[in-house]
Amino acid sequence: MIKAIIIDDEKDARFLLKNLIERHFANSVQIVAEADGIESGIKTIAGYSPDLVFLDIQMRMGTGFDLLKKIGKVDFEVIFVTAYNQYALDAFKFSAFGYLLKPIKTSELRDVICKLEGHLTKLKEGVEKRLKVLIENYGNEGEIRKLIITNVEGFQVEKIDSIIRLEGDRNYTHFIIENKKRITSSKNIGEYEELLNKYGFLRIHQSTIISLRHVTGYTRGDGGSVEMTDGASVKVSRYRKAEFLKRFL
Repeated sequence: MIKAIIIDDEKDARFLLKNLIERHFANSVQIVAEADGIESGIKTIAGYSPDLVFLDIQMRMGTGFDLLKKIGKVDFEVIFVTAYNQYALDAFKFSAFGYLLKPIKTSELRDVICKLEGHLTKLKEGVEKRLKVLIENYGNEGEIRKLIITNVEGFQVEKIDSIIRLEGDRNYTHFIIENKKRITSSKNIGEYEELLNKYGFLRIHQSTIISLRHVTGYTRGDGGSVEMTDGASVKVSRYRKAEFLKRFL
């Protein structure tokens, strides 16, 4: 059973979330307490030692990040609750944190809880490192700087600018990074395509996503091929050639 608390300055929002959990997830999540602000939230966390905190981002007396900074050691997983903001959502995704959009939908709540079940212990072990990445990404609005790459052992933190390309391999993705570094992620390449596309990356083949900032040249052909900063020559699918040339030239 996951022991959780809700921190939100909106009483109706706390009631709705608690009600959804009690109706649909009572066998896996128990709400042991609620708080309506930063100071009361800190006291509640100290008093209940939760496994999980549902944390509102924007509150009257500050943000959820202010609360986390004041706590010091964070030894619980966090699911952020927020109004729609595409940049904020990108920051959560790049930093491997779950989030819920207001008004909360049962299907979205189910998704984040299912991802937690069976993995909570491993997630809690790296939460402070992930929070550091999230706060950095969130604080540089319009410029995501780092990506959490999840793998079977846990995760790695990499600067976006250092990623040269991604290579799909069935249910795994290999990240080719500067200085001949290579990381294998336990996510498939399709999950990274949507995430990275607006940050200077492009899928040029069914199994390849490249960083446009690491392209050094292009050789024409049926689809052609691109030369990368690590010396590799990578094929471009003829179906993706036009999009590549549009964004590269």
